[in-house]
Amino acid sequence: MNLRSSALRRCAAAALACAAISVPAVALASPAVPRSVVSLPRCSAANTYVWFALSPNGTAGSVVYPVEFTNVGRRTCTLRGIPSIWAVSKSGRRIGPAARKITVTARTVTVRPNQTVHALLSIVEPGVIAGCRAATAYGLEVRPPGQKRSQFVGDFTFTTCKNKVALSIEPVARGIGVP
Repeated sequence: MNLRSSALRRCAAAALACAAISVPAVALASPAVPRSVVSLPRCSAANTYVWFALSPNGTAGSVVYPVEFTNVGRRTCTLRGIPSIWAVSKSGRRIGPAARKITVTARTVTVRPNQTVHALLSIVEPGVIAGCRAATAYGLEVRPPGQKRSQFVGDFTFTTCKNKVALSIEPVARGIGVP
């Protein structure tokens, strides 16, 4: 093992330890399911808890947040694909169109009990979108991939558009999204 790879491993281990400390009840998800493994059931609404990590990263004109999916069930399950997400008002009504789904190759992700996976949500600043009629959102309605039931994630206020797409979401990926 050379000095550089050793330093990289120590750095990765430190980052993992910091993430584990900041979210102690949540473990990292296991790698994507190999084709040789017997098919596991999809995660259901009953065993999927959706939460929002308030640890954004900024880009030009938008802010990116991890949306987290934790398996609160007793059995290992899988998630694959892109969640459906809407901005919602104080009363829980949808504001504007659903988040645009970023079409990249989705992988099946295995989620053991008490483990978490994430998807990255980008929120574009309304001033960047021509013709945007701004509105204040007070949370998100999130439907995990492959599920029929949505969950409300509140206590998060942001400005969005009533008439234009201002959100985009990527496929679910392994591991927690908290840096």
